[in-house]
Amino acid sequence: MTMDVLDTRFWFEHEKGIRLYPYRLKNRATGRVMFRVAKPGTGANRNVNQIELDDVEDVFRHVFGMGYSVRMRALDAKFNGLYNKDGYSIVRTSES
Repeated sequence: MTMDVLDTRFWFEHEKGIRLYPYRLKNRATGRVMFRVAKPGTGANRNVNQIELDDVEDVFRHVFGMGYSVRMRALDAKFNGLYNKDGYSIVRTSES
């Protein structure tokens, strides 16, 4: 089964004018390739505080419904990180 790493169904626009998209990362311990979300204020940059999700619709619900942050990157993969829809560097989203 071929799986795209980047999913373009929703996006955030960074203050630098770059669109960011959720993407899948490989968990080195399990070998699974999943999206990662994190509850704000939990030390979210640590893997132990992130939730792995397989379905982008679940990612959407966590991000827009529950306020979670999500691992996102630009099309060229050089610009990436953990972002929240209400983050200071995000000027708009596909849902705004």
